[in-house]
Order: sequence, then C-alpha cells, then structure tokens
Amino acid sequence: MKIIFLDIDGVLNVIPQGYDKFGGIFHKHLVDNLQKIINETGAYIVISSSWRSDGTMKEMWEHRGLPGEIIGLTPFCKSRSRGEEIQMWIDKNKKDLDLESYCILDDDIEDIFPSQLYNYVKTSGNKDHSDRIDIGYGLTLKCAEKAIRILNK
Repeated sequence: MKIIFLDIDGVLNVIPQGYDKFGGIFHKHLVDNLQKIINETGAYIVISSSWRSDGTMKEMWEHRGLPGEIIGLTPFCKSRSRGEEIQMWIDKNKKDLDLESYCILDDDIEDIFPSQLYNYVKTSGNKDHSDRIDIGYGLTLKCAEKAIRILNK
C-alpha cells in the first residue's frame, strides 16, 4: 500500500476560494494535482494536518468531492512533532497495511525527521513553480511529480 501523509494548510489550503461549513475551500488546481498523484500511484491518504482535530475530515472530503480515500489520521503527540506523529502512525499500521511506500506533503520541514526527508515534498518556497499560489505555496504540478516518483520508487 502507498500512503500520502497530507497536511492541509500550505498544501491545498493557501488562499481560500470561498468558504463552506468546513472552512476555506481549496484551490481547484491544487486538488487536481492531488488527484494526479492518486491516479498515478493508487495511494491512500492519512491526514497529518491540524485540521484532523475536529473529527470531520472524512465528511468534508465526501461533501467536497475531494480525490482519494482517507484511511486514517496521525495521532496527536505531546511533543507536537509532525515527524513523530507520522512515525507513530507508520509503526502502528505498517504490518497491517503492507506499507510499500509513503510521501509527506507539507509546507513545513521543521518537524520532519531526518530519516523522513527522502519521502518529503515541500509545498512552500517554490517561487519558480508556475502554478504556485502567493509566494510559492501549494501542491504544485512539480510537487505532484516528485510525490509520484517517491511513491512509485
């Protein structure tokens, strides 16, 4: 199984394109880039974003018709380290899911473990990406292509 650890803010949610009962609506082309990753890899989604705290991720995903299937949420850790939360999820689920590969889509590298960097796709500071939002944020096509390479290794 292939897994995408998905942050929301700075990846799909950059400058909201309106609002609904779940909050800011994501940029369509960023969602399209997530769809491309899923289409080309067959990956499933685990939410690693702070958005997971309200318990409505699957409902929002279905309501908005977002791509892919959410199969889990990373746990919250006292340390608040994203890398630690991801590693805990992997350790708990690796055998049951036959984890083949994973990638981390996130705009912030600070909390990612050094051992996870090969699997990390940075969705910020990408000023040279033609479909970036604002000052280089978002799941751009170049980011999606990198994620596909990681997942299909």
